[in-house]
Amino acid sequence: MDKKFIKKYGTLLLLAAGSGFIFQLPYIRETFYVPIQKAMGLTNSQMGMLNAWYAIVATPAYFLGGIVADKFSPKLMLTFSFISTGLLGLWFSTFPGFMASRIIFGAMGFTTVMTFWSSVIKATRMLGDSSEQGRLFGLQEGLRGILNALLVFVMTGIYAKFADKVAGASWSIRFCAILLLVVGVLCWFVIDNTNENAESETLGQVIGGMMKCLVIPRVWILVGIVFTAYSIYGIMGYVTTYAINLYGLSEEAGATVGGIRYLLQGVGGIIGGFLADKIHSRLKVIMGAGGLLAVNWMLFFIIPAEVSALPLVLGNFMFGLILVYAIRSQYFADIDDAGLDVNITGRVSGIVSTFGYLPDVFMFTMIGGWIDSYGRNGYNMMFAYAAAMGVGCLLLAFLLHVIIKKDKKTA
Repeated sequence: MDKKFIKKYGTLLLLAAGSGFIFQLPYIRETFYVPIQKAMGLTNSQMGMLNAWYAIVATPAYFLGGIVADKFSPKLMLTFSFISTGLLGLWFSTFPGFMASRIIFGAMGFTTVMTFWSSVIKATRMLGDSSEQGRLFGLQEGLRGILNALLVFVMTGIYAKFADKVAGASWSIRFCAILLLVVGVLCWFVIDNTNENAESETLGQVIGGMMKCLVIPRVWILVGIVFTAYSIYGIMGYVTTYAINLYGLSEEAGATVGGIRYLLQGVGGIIGGFLADKIHSRLKVIMGAGGLLAVNWMLFFIIPAEVSALPLVLGNFMFGLILVYAIRSQYFADIDDAGLDVNITGRVSGIVSTFGYLPDVFMFTMIGGWIDSYGRNGYNMMFAYAAAMGVGCLLLAFLLHVIIKKDKKTA
């Protein structure tokens, strides 16, 4: 087998593994909420504050991370991100108390976003030319889901082996942290240092370039695509609760369905990536999946409100997951479609992530309020909102496609 091929896809596998593993730690309290709470004697409010400290740092870090990714080598940034997050994970595995944990989660907002997120997007883009972007990002998304599923399975197995559940949670966290340290060391030896030109730019030039990116219309269309697709992705998390509350799905089965999401991430990501390269258009994949998602969410209105209809609910949900992961696999590959230079990938992805992920700020509070106030009708409002986001995603991708096509004709 060709050494260049092995190097490229070996690097991609490493990036996918690291991308899946690194976010397990800042969100670890969701998996081991009760053991962590008992180990440190925290209130529910204090547990929520750990999430808040992470978000406070992570939100502006998306924007600043775009500058970092274009100023410093992805090799350096990714190695630092994995090793520093791994060390923070080892510290947290000792359950050091509330004050120290706030520092840990705030620091992870820096190491998993500012020095990592835009850098991993840029590193993935730099692995191949324009004709390969779909499959590279698709495989990265798909492999990340599969490897994440395996990690969760192993961590759950470690946790189950301990009679003392606090000790089980501690060793599960420790295992994830050690994996990140290993990935960080491998990054240093595997990833090429291919950012020499960017490193010649002064910090002022990079910041100035970031400001210039803010006035490029195509960047804001990309923001819109990510905003609409990410909104649908976030809403997907409510469908399991919907099935439990209205269709009699057991909580145990609901947890299993939640785990299946990772596997469907692999299916959707890989299909979306290879289809995009096959038809030579990442935007057409997004248009098609966005339109189908609009229909997918509207179908929830006509599925009978009967326990016997549970298989229809779950089948529709799983098909929607494949579609949304197909879009997710391509919405950063579209930076190439938009004709934006590879040297400003960090800046563009930083802007797109900062504003594209804004649904995190308001959407869950909004939908939670709908469900609390209107019950089943609240879910229907959520379905309508998701369908509208699907239409919006389709239209924005179509708009960018038309602009690009017009530019090619002009050229």
